[in-house]
Formats: sequence, structure tokens, C-alpha cells
Amino acid sequence: CYVCGGRLMEAQITFLKGDKMGIETDYRDSLPVNMSGIVRPMFGAQGYMLMQPGLTEYGNGIGIDRGGLWNERFQEHYRVSANSLIQVNQNGNAIELGTISGLDTVSMPYSFNTQAVIADGNYYLYSPSGGFSQVTDPELGNPIDCVWIDGYYFFTDGEFLFHTNLNDETAIDPLKFATAEFSPDPTIGVGKTTDNKAIAFGRYSTEYFINQSNPNFAFTRAGGRAIKSGIVGTHCKAEMGDIWYVMGGRKEEAVSINALGVGSYTKVSSREVDKIIGQYSEAELAPSILEARVEDSYSYLIVHLPNETLLFNETLAKVVGNEQAWSILKSDVEGDLPWRGIHGLFEPRRGEWVYGDKRSNKLAILDESVATHFDEIVEWVLNTPYLFLEQLSLDAIEIETIPGFTGTSDATVFLSLTYNGVTHGTEVTILYGLPSQYEKRFVKRRLGYIRDWVSIKLRGANRSRMAFSRAMIEYG
Repeated sequence: CYVCGGRLMEAQITFLKGDKMGIETDYRDSLPVNMSGIVRPMFGAQGYMLMQPGLTEYGNGIGIDRGGLWNERFQEHYRVSANSLIQVNQNGNAIELGTISGLDTVSMPYSFNTQAVIADGNYYLYSPSGGFSQVTDPELGNPIDCVWIDGYYFFTDGEFLFHTNLNDETAIDPLKFATAEFSPDPTIGVGKTTDNKAIAFGRYSTEYFINQSNPNFAFTRAGGRAIKSGIVGTHCKAEMGDIWYVMGGRKEEAVSINALGVGSYTKVSSREVDKIIGQYSEAELAPSILEARVEDSYSYLIVHLPNETLLFNETLAKVVGNEQAWSILKSDVEGDLPWRGIHGLFEPRRGEWVYGDKRSNKLAILDESVATHFDEIVEWVLNTPYLFLEQLSLDAIEIETIPGFTGTSDATVFLSLTYNGVTHGTEVTILYGLPSQYEKRFVKRRLGYIRDWVSIKLRGANRSRMAFSRAMIEYG
């Protein structure tokens, strides 16, 4: 029973994933927004929910960001910003190095000698000593992706695989062409494994190639390692540790997020994530971008869809499962505009992650001291699963927080209840805590009578980051 001798009962609740109703007459997951879980036993709970770091402007490019990387060979930060290849110094100042055509996302492999850029079907090279140039070899065609491996720039043009000459990064031999043979699907991306094998990503298959210094095309297929799963777009792939994460799937499957293994793949997207992806056609998904970030021993996969940005917390998934490791990133308050950060890289000179901006020429650092994006406040949201409290009174909710460390006095949380997963009741406000107010308890009492099912929603839009640990409710 819920009540024993009039005594109030207690229950612990979670914010890892909430419940809602879908317009397709379905029960759906309500994913956290701008929050993700941290695994650390605290107050009897496995962990806590922490707001994602903010984005603080530190420099400017030339225009909308199209790609970037840290070149370990040259010890420089390069980006393609609008129609320019730029070099970004430690203070965020940009130096133009050359002109890049198109508006598409670029690939930026590099060798011992050069920094390459693949953009708009063209191949560009830059080096501090040789300057910037476009490669115009008549055999080049229109490459769409490239990786550097064993002294070769290794390309695909959507159909063929080919590579540069070993002693000339500007030359393509007409005999150095091959195709992926495991499946007749188009090859729309390339990559490299940690054991130095080239990867050919097809739409419905993935093949691996080993450099055997053959007289023409230097690489040979690695037999027995092919996978019947591919990618939906050239940049729908990201390497994190020893794993490649991809958005795609088999021919007979809907598009999802998968982790590639040796000869197999594992699905990591939840049902809710698959439903979000399923809103789009494959043509709409093709320009999507996957990227990885590792910080504070936590590994994150960021999925940039046309109208949403999804975050997969790989570290959390290993503890609680994939279903509860997804959240949504956004950069507004009242709407659902995608997260502004794009093409992140770790800048060793600063010891920080640096991102371009989807909306402007700005560059930003990932900033743990704020919750704002380019000095603008953004909304965060947490929902609980449904709680069955039929004909009971929800007397209180108390959540362990980290008060006193807020840098501003706007740390207000709005709490509301929903009985149908669609509409919410009147919001009540709770003060998270003022600066240096370390003893503040986060508690709200007398929340009212519950007819049958209820879900609790927390949200806010603040300049300071927030964390929520063990949540307890009292009912009776």
C-alpha cells in the first residue's frame, strides 16, 4: 500500500529520461535538454544530471564554419570559414591562407608535408613553405572525401577509390583506381582504423583495405572484415577511441546510429532517437554531421541533424544503457533551434575545446564556467518518468543540488506537473541558490492531489550552470 497508518511514503525518482505522449498515439521518451548524466555515487543515487558547458566567444572566422582541425605536424589550428582556409592563432585571430569553393562541409586530412582540403569536389593543398594551391590533375575528378594513410592521400568520388602517388601528393595515376567490391552501393566516405587500415564507407556496406604496395592501386581488400551497414552521408561518421560511430544502416533497415566493430555493428540509438531521425528523408539526412568529444574522461557523440542536435553520452551508456544516455542540445529559450557549436577540436595551446558557429563567423571555447551560448541564455529541461500516485497527495519534492556556486542571481527553476504528457499545469518557481548560499535546500511542498499518473518537469534559462542529484518525493 502507499500509506501505512497515515505515514508519508518516500520514493526516489530519476531525470535521466522522462515520458511524454506522441501525436502518433504512442508513448515517447522525453529526453533531457542541455543536460546529461554524470556517473558518480552521491546521496544514494548512481550519479547526477549536469548542465552542458556553455559557449564563450573568443575569436572570429571569415564566415559560417565548414570544418576544422588541429594539425599535429604543423602545430597549427586550421579551419575552412565560408570560402577561406584560415589559420587561427592562440588568441582566436584568423589569417587567410587561400580560397575554397562551395558551401559544403569539408574534409581536412594532413600528411607530413601538407594540409589538404576536400571541398565542393575539389582538392586543395597548403604548406607553410609551399603556400596554397588547388590540385588540377586531369585524373582527379571530383573527390568528396579523403584520408591520409601510409604516405597516400586516399580518396573517394562517390564511386571509385583512388590515391595520390607515393612521391607526389599532387599527382593521380589513372591506374591507381579501384572500387569497393562487397556491395554495389556507392562509396560515400573514407576513414582509417587504429591499426592503419583504410575504410570505405558505402551506403549499405563498410569495407576495409590494407596497403600491400601493389603496383597500381596499392591497397587490397581485407577479407572477412566487411560489414553490411553503411552511412547515409559523407560526414555521418565520427571516430571516438577505437570505435567508429556512424549514422546509416543496412539496406532493409531505417536509418539509425551504430557503432562499428570488427565484422559487425551494434545499434546505439534509442527508439526515441530513431523516431527523431525518422522524421527526415535520406536526402535530408545526407548533409548531417557526426563528431566526437572527450573531456574529463567522458566520451560524447554529437549528432547534428537538420533541425536537432543530439548528444550520446558513451560513458553513461556503459553504466545505465543506451536508452538513457541520449539528450538534446539546443541554443535558444522558447524554441528548438539546434546547438550552435560545430566542428569542435581540442586546442592544445589553450587546453580547451574550440568550436565554430552554425549561425555566424564566431569561434567559441567550450566554457564550464557559464551556461550561456555566445552570451545568450538557453533553456534546459528535465522530466521524470510517469509516477502512479492514484488518489494520493504529492506533498513534497526535494533534490540534492550544488548551491552557492552560481555566478549570478538568476538561478531560478520552474517546476510543473503533467497528467497527460502533453500539457503542463501552472509553473511554480524554486530558487536554486544565490552566490555563496551554500546551505540552500532545493525543496517544494504541497504540490497537490494526484488523480492517477503524474510526471514532474523542471526547466530554466540561466547564466549559471546547475546540477541535480538524488530526487525524493513524499506522498500520502
